[in-house]
Amino acid sequence: MANYAVGVDFGGTKVIASVVDVKSGKISGSAKVRTSLFDSGEALMGRIYEVVDRALDDAGAKTKDIEGIGVGIAGQVNADEGLLIGTANLSRSVVDLPMAKMLKKRYDVNAEIRNDVQIAAVGEHHFGAGKGVDNFICVFVGTGIGGAIVVNGELIRGAAGNAGEIGHTTIMADGRICGCGGRGHLEAYASRTAITKTILGELRRGRKSIVTDLIDDLDPTAGHAAIRSGVLKKAVSKKDEVVTEVISDAGRYLGMGLSSVVNFVNPQRIILGGGVIESVDLLFKKTEYWTRHDSLPHAGDQVEIVRSKLGDFSGVVGAAVIAAGA
Repeated sequence: MANYAVGVDFGGTKVIASVVDVKSGKISGSAKVRTSLFDSGEALMGRIYEVVDRALDDAGAKTKDIEGIGVGIAGQVNADEGLLIGTANLSRSVVDLPMAKMLKKRYDVNAEIRNDVQIAAVGEHHFGAGKGVDNFICVFVGTGIGGAIVVNGELIRGAAGNAGEIGHTTIMADGRICGCGGRGHLEAYASRTAITKTILGELRRGRKSIVTDLIDDLDPTAGHAAIRSGVLKKAVSKKDEVVTEVISDAGRYLGMGLSSVVNFVNPQRIILGGGVIESVDLLFKKTEYWTRHDSLPHAGDQVEIVRSKLGDFSGVVGAAVIAAGA
């Protein structure tokens, strides 16, 4: 299986691993499990080992058949050292975890670690919505909001490897508390977590929503409740007032954040991805409108705003490409 590598995309909702042909982007085998909160690095790595082993089995492959393993994870990463520095949405207790070293020890292959949206940008650049485009921004909306920047065909990592963290840019001075502990960050207003919290807040105020019919035993007071993208899609299609309002507001906030990116970076294209963007047309449309509305006129008119083409597999494809050095 020459030219094959394993890519892992470790997000706030799910962990996906795939065996990928890095020359074509085609996937030979995959595995997926739910993410949970982790109280130790060993537990976190155990989840990665599980999906990697299952993906290899699904492809009928052995570690000797692959050129490397790449992992993209929702957090701060030191790519040069192969360290997970920390992650706001997966665990507060897991810091400075030597992920690359642990993967190399277990599988005896090259291992690379990156931020999850950075690997998605690589996947989209090689085989998706960024193919043939040398200057673009990737922004994925999920449990949090992540971003990545590609300029002249190269991923911009930044001095500390964290370039593109649009979710932690400030859109509201002294605003809501973000999962990272900062205030007024975009992630606290337009991520699926923020959307969930706002809808639950409206329910606690006594407003009625079809969401309560779509989710069994929904507890508006629950601290870790999650409203999935499919539920949001159904609620919007039924013209649910609460969900429509919240999604529209999230689109405006996301557009505000992206307009600053358009003005500052002036990309040719913005690629939007993540479960909520893929499922809920209203969020995409509102985001596109407000991005153009709040940008400088010429830059806002010229920028192309599109959805990702690889969907759930943007990250695994990009991680495999990086691991194989393709």
